[in-house]
Amino acid sequence: MSKKTSFNKANILNKVTLLFYSKGYCATSMEDIVSVSGLNRSSIYNSFGSKLELFIECFNNCESKYRRDIQNIIMASTNPLKTIRELLEFSINESNKEYLIPNYISETNNKEPQIIRLVKNQQSYILDLFEDLVKRGQNLGSINNSKSSKVYANYLITSYYGLQIMKSASDIDYKLQNVIYNIISVIE
Repeated sequence: MSKKTSFNKANILNKVTLLFYSKGYCATSMEDIVSVSGLNRSSIYNSFGSKLELFIECFNNCESKYRRDIQNIIMASTNPLKTIRELLEFSINESNKEYLIPNYISETNNKEPQIIRLVKNQQSYILDLFEDLVKRGQNLGSINNSKSSKVYANYLITSYYGLQIMKSASDIDYKLQNVIYNIISVIE
């Protein structure tokens, strides 16, 4: 008969997600996970599996919240250019700390194939969103047609992740707002 778990799984995932964010996947040890979660090693392994499996569960948990939040932004706006601006602002919002996927991208790139697959899926999702928003904006005349929607989408996704990396590296919100203004001015 298996032992019943007596802890809040969502709470543990949130704590471990912040740990992975602050230390990175590679630098996080099982001892760190034990310390932050308050669980012993056997409970962690029995409940979540390996460190990689736990990381993937944290990643998927973040990704679900992330997509819901992005869909809420998209649904709340009828102006594609405004939506793009809001998505760029969302990318640097302090409350989105656990969404900073670029932290995972830069640290785990070419190391864990399972994580790389997840990251590529997330990037594809964001790229498709930007391309769709740019197409709609171009059709409405709020976004210029000097480049294709694909070219602008690539520019926007690079800017989106670049903003997140800059936000995680320093606390320069006022400068990042100026960067967002400049990003928008290129496509407007």
